Amino acid sequence: MAITGDSSTAQGVGGTTKDTTAVATSGQAQTLMSLHRDFVHSIAFDHYGRRFATCSGDRTVRVWDLGDSGEWSSAPGSEWQAHRGSVTEVSWSHPEFGQLIATGGADFSATVWEERVGGLGLPGSQSGDAGGSNSAHGSTPGSSATRWVNKAQLTDARKAVTCVQFAPRHLGLKLATGSADGIVRIYEAIDVMNLNHWPMNGSIDAEVGGKGGELGVTSLSWCGGRFEPPTLVVGGSSGAVSVYRYSDASRAWNLTVSLPKHDRGVLDVSWAPNVGRSYHLIASCGQDNILRVHRLKRGMTSDGQQKTTSSVELESSQVLDTGASEVWRCEWNVTGTVLASSGDGGVVQLWKQDFRKNWSCVSEVHGDVNGRGAAAAVARTS
Repeated sequence: MAITGDSSTAQGVGGTTKDTTAVATSGQAQTLMSLHRDFVHSIAFDHYGRRFATCSGDRTVRVWDLGDSGEWSSAPGSEWQAHRGSVTEVSWSHPEFGQLIATGGADFSATVWEERVGGLGLPGSQSGDAGGSNSAHGSTPGSSATRWVNKAQLTDARKAVTCVQFAPRHLGLKLATGSADGIVRIYEAIDVMNLNHWPMNGSIDAEVGGKGGELGVTSLSWCGGRFEPPTLVVGGSSGAVSVYRYSDASRAWNLTVSLPKHDRGVLDVSWAPNVGRSYHLIASCGQDNILRVHRLKRGMTSDGQQKTTSSVELESSQVLDTGASEVWRCEWNVTGTVLASSGDGGVVQLWKQDFRKNWSCVSEVHGDVNGRGAAAAVARTS
């Protein structure tokens, strides 16, 4: 498994290597031992890009920090057993709400973790007990070790939780989870001072009723627009890519736009941050080896009673030429101008749009899939 990480783009490559992680920061590459005993399933950077978390099939989560010397390291207590089964995805909250991580697992649950430093956790807690313990690390009181405390365990899913993602800051402390039962569930911490209480305030039947595949919901991503109502794009194992929006009038999530389907299951979706654009961008990739960028036009609709609400509709979709390799993950930079994609070839491709609105690969980052060297960035000159 190889990743590249800087202040603008964070992207996982492949996700099938147990031993090494390659991290490129400000053009410099560093190869790390992943320290996991199974495949790494997900990597997530925090808001500032100075920390990232990895989760694995060995049921553990590990947090890495960037030191002043530019070296990545994992402090004592930054690795713990998060679930009783494989950990499928990890997500960071906005730092305004503290150092919070959400994880999804094959044990049908999603868990919210809070970082504690020193002797603030409960003494006597044993590392790896995510089922009934309140602490993920059992250091002694008064120590300076980090411990991640189990604040809430969300167990509404009837099958494995496949994806989790915190909402943008302006929507409050909300968490969306997708599971193999085909349902997206949205939770909210009403009182940010009481992180033990996460009531479910909405759900989306995205891949149920015969329209979903065996794996249900496979990916989701929030719209980060500050002037948009809560909006999600959801990908499923049926190949459907759908945009859902929350309506205050009906107090429900409604299907807004159905984007072009993938012939096979969707592997990842990503909603681009919107920095002053009059349109939205969504990337999706699937098992049909296709990477698409969807352009959504923003508008206003009226209900006939002098009340208008924002709306979106599909304007265009472009298939990107990724070569013969299968694309597993896609992610935007913080301004939504560069798209990173990665797959089984061990290469991260960076895509930009030209003045003709066509997307082309402008750079490649080759991960060290064999463990013999560091990652290297190669600019495409064509």
